[in-house]
Amino acid sequence: MPHLGPLPTLSFALGVATSLFSVLNPISAAAIFASATVGMEEAALRRSAKKAALTAGAAMLAFALVDQFMFSLFGFTALAMRFVGGVLVLYRAIAMLYGEDPRERSTEDEKAEASRKLPEDFAIIPFGIPLVAGPGTLSTVMGMIAGIGWLEYGVVLLAILLNTWIVYLFLRKAPVVFARLGAIGTKVVNKLMGLILAAVAMQFLINGVKALYVEMRETPPAAVISTK
Repeated sequence: MPHLGPLPTLSFALGVATSLFSVLNPISAAAIFASATVGMEEAALRRSAKKAALTAGAAMLAFALVDQFMFSLFGFTALAMRFVGGVLVLYRAIAMLYGEDPRERSTEDEKAEASRKLPEDFAIIPFGIPLVAGPGTLSTVMGMIAGIGWLEYGVVLLAILLNTWIVYLFLRKAPVVFARLGAIGTKVVNKLMGLILAAVAMQFLINGVKALYVEMRETPPAAVISTK
């Protein structure tokens, strides 16, 4: 469970906010959102963007709020989640750096089918989940709240709300963003986000190794029972 600790530093707050921004990658998501909503009316586009952003934000908040109960229910520790989160986020980062973003693997037929649905249908699935809040995003949130204090926990929740609002703004202006960046610009931004995300993943793993080392040093050796 979170504990009462010192006041969070500005670097911690900025690190959490930028890390979430990198893993959410709203610029890339906006480009995909724009291509899938071509010809949609302004009001419908606004509703779709709002529903997609709120869905992603609700998923992140849910994982942040019930994470500790999951630890107790399934019997794993916050240290284990740090390693799992680091591995999953690193996998996502490598895919963004050396391949295509997994969110770009939808076919033209799938995009056409999505555009024929009502905004209420596809704004939640697949745009909110997993287009924006995918496994990498949710594991990042779980890794961030592992073993932190209550004040830092509050900073993470505020960062989630802030990034949810940012995602909405990008999706709301998706046609403009897509027109300004173009295909090449979107790929360049995707690579930069992947690089930042790789650093976040490695920091998760480094923190996990440090915590494991401290835990091993503080754990007394098991007593040897003599059979004589």
